[in-house]
Amino acid sequence: MLNDLFQEAWKSLNTALSENEHAFKNCSLATQNEKSGVKQRIVILRGITANNNLLFYTDLRANKIKQLKENSKSSALFYDPKNKLQVIFNGIVHIHTDSEQWEINRNNIDGNAVNNYNSFMAPGKPIKDPFSIKRTKKIHFGVLEFVPKRIEILKLRTDYNHLRARFRLVDGEWKKTYLVP
Repeated sequence: MLNDLFQEAWKSLNTALSENEHAFKNCSLATQNEKSGVKQRIVILRGITANNNLLFYTDLRANKIKQLKENSKSSALFYDPKNKLQVIFNGIVHIHTDSEQWEINRNNIDGNAVNNYNSFMAPGKPIKDPFSIKRTKKIHFGVLEFVPKRIEILKLRTDYNHLRARFRLVDGEWKKTYLVP
């Protein structure tokens, strides 16, 4: 049953890549450093690598980049209310700015989506008019590659006890154990 729970989580993540309305398409990404403390924000799942690392896009001027450069440890929380499935990833994040991974994903940005990365001012800066954002030709695009080291899964159930399990990556293999829900 542990393997089924693990497979359900990864199946949901992969489904979210092709179904924009899937609950796992968006997740909460938490980062931390000494100056800012813990910060959370919603990010969009953009891909999963062959090594099962999660990919997210970002503006390289965002505050999360400063935090990740100081402390690459991060957490990502996914929740699907329909299937009552919660998945929490803990791991480290690599920032891609000029690599094969960056190039592949940069080419996937189309249409108005480029406006997410080409504002004259950095994200989070105060502005007077949200409808007159100045744009530049420079793209401040980066790829965040989240490398999971630990996964905790909670499956809420009505017929039996809830299921909760932890999966830790040890020497390239996932060690599995049930937890009290």
